[in-house]
Amino acid sequence: MHIAVCDDNKLFLEGFEEQLRELSIIEAVFSFSDYNAFLFSVDDGKQYDAVLMDIDWNRDLTGMDIAEEIYKLNPRTKIIFVTGNSDRFSQQIFLCKANLSGYLTKPVNSELLYANLKKIADTIPYEAQPTLVLSQRGMPISISAREIFYIESRGHTVEVHTSESTIRAYERLEVILEMLPAGFCRCHKSYIVNMNCIRRFESNDVLLKNGESIPVSRARYAETKEAYFSFMGRKF
Repeated sequence: MHIAVCDDNKLFLEGFEEQLRELSIIEAVFSFSDYNAFLFSVDDGKQYDAVLMDIDWNRDLTGMDIAEEIYKLNPRTKIIFVTGNSDRFSQQIFLCKANLSGYLTKPVNSELLYANLKKIADTIPYEAQPTLVLSQRGMPISISAREIFYIESRGHTVEVHTSESTIRAYERLEVILEMLPAGFCRCHKSYIVNMNCIRRFESNDVLLKNGESIPVSRARYAETKEAYFSFMGRKF
């Protein structure tokens, strides 16, 4: 998902952006400390799956006013309000004409944040969600590409490691790579990694957002790193 975060507290914004980047379902995060800059981006045609909006901007407009403007420009965009003053706004938010999907208080609980965003991800049209289709015991199985952390080759089988489970199937890694959307890279002869799930590069491997590490071969290290930075650069 492509997420916009809007908050005039730059210190909170920086930490919240980092918190969001830890989530595997997030493909890109765009941060705004000025609501005019955010509205200009929407007016210019930028599409966001969800906007996490601070309510109290200490200015002439509130987050609810901005959410109503978003609704006029793109009524499909989901809004999650974020506030440090829940008592002040809790009775007003439902009067706001916006595509309201959630309400979070600061400091933001990571589990509630993921649950809110997962709810939104599940509403994105199926055709807009790339899937990997494999055969398991003669039956087709569809795996959402956004849920895959990495794929490992083990002899004549592959193991697809997702955020919730590991799926085993008979297939070759090079065939699977051709079936995957942009954002996947073969970092080792036995591994394909979802670049959206990389937290950082280390000397001989990459650390993923779920805490696991997978190897990067010496022959593919520079190529993998270049592919990663190129891919991430195109998203921002």
